Amino acid sequence: MNLKGINPVTLIHNLQVGIVVHNPATEILYANDKALSLLRLSHKQVMGKSAFDGMWQLLDKHRMPMAPENLPVNRVLSQGKAVSDLEVGVTDSSTGDITWLLCSAYPEFADDGTIEMVVVNFSDITLQKDQIPFRDIVEEASDVVIVTKADKIVDDGPQIVYVNKAFSQLTEYSKEEVLGKTPRILQKERTSSQTRDEIRQALSENRAISREILNYSKSGRPYWLALNIVPMKNSFGDVTYFAAIERDISTQVQKQKELTELAEKDPLTGLLNRRGFTDKASALLQNHGESGAYYIALMDMDYFKRINDNHGHDVGDAVLMQFASAMQAEFRGQDIAARFGGEEFVVLLNCSSAEVAVRVLERFRQKTESSSVAINDNLQINATVSIGCASVTAGTMSLDDALKQVDKALYEAKAQGRNRVIFAC
Repeated sequence: MNLKGINPVTLIHNLQVGIVVHNPATEILYANDKALSLLRLSHKQVMGKSAFDGMWQLLDKHRMPMAPENLPVNRVLSQGKAVSDLEVGVTDSSTGDITWLLCSAYPEFADDGTIEMVVVNFSDITLQKDQIPFRDIVEEASDVVIVTKADKIVDDGPQIVYVNKAFSQLTEYSKEEVLGKTPRILQKERTSSQTRDEIRQALSENRAISREILNYSKSGRPYWLALNIVPMKNSFGDVTYFAAIERDISTQVQKQKELTELAEKDPLTGLLNRRGFTDKASALLQNHGESGAYYIALMDMDYFKRINDNHGHDVGDAVLMQFASAMQAEFRGQDIAARFGGEEFVVLLNCSSAEVAVRVLERFRQKTESSSVAINDNLQINATVSIGCASVTAGTMSLDDALKQVDKALYEAKAQGRNRVIFAC
């Protein structure tokens, strides 16, 4: 092909690749028609303007504003060598649309070895980036997706920049209501402070984290999430965003709670069973045993076998249920009451002293003695209870050791004639 007679300036000017030439101060010396089209500017608007001009904004591939030192022209000026294949987004104040460019830049040197010009060329890759509509996929996903900025982890928390439709459906907040806010608007008093601290620590260290967390909708409805947060990096390895992928697991959590209750509760009385008491009492003593006074009381209904033998197990069950109801009414929320098995019950008391614990148990014993269970118009069942009690302090004895002590005290209460409270010395 004979190219003789073709003006190279005309050729460059009509290329379908954008060409921009900068001087060492980053001011634009030349831009061809394709460059002007891609930048959405006129020749008059760009000539003499620097790369720092506010009429346009350059974004990295994660849609984060590109730092000045990372602009193609500035990288060439600082490094003194060419850069290639940088993905750059271009937007301006007239529209929110982003034009995606694949950029390369190289220096032109003067005779003295200094950079005289920087030539930047770029082609439009917007269609290629949108070939697979990832944003549409995320928008329509059934899982909740939240994207936040990576800064401001402490204080008010990271700023939300994107939520998908599933977020609004679950939380009842519209996009407009949450953009610019922090995910902490979804958390309330029952949200675990430990989980929040663990998430905050992971974000401050720019690392991924998975947790289950209790959040609240706009109307105050609680829901459980399986939360997976991952850091998103720009082309220079800097973490610029965090993406949270969340799944509503409220149904699974409720089913697990029901299964746990079945495993830990006595089906007849509704009190904790032996396993439930051991788990909860051990956890309480481990967390608070050294900062409070705790006492274990083991109770045995006197001559209960006679009730079953004389009146049948249905009557015996009614007596047990009445006794359990009396325990729930007598002992406070911070106490842990349970049915150990048969006619044997246990309670972990949080009292200020042994004298107070004995006084509380003696009052309960007297109420049991003076009460009766009405089976029918012709049958009233009266029962008494023997009680053994012992103190327990985390770090000095195990729960099992305390139960052995209290079992001896209960045996002593029975040996002394039953219907009494004995404190283990």
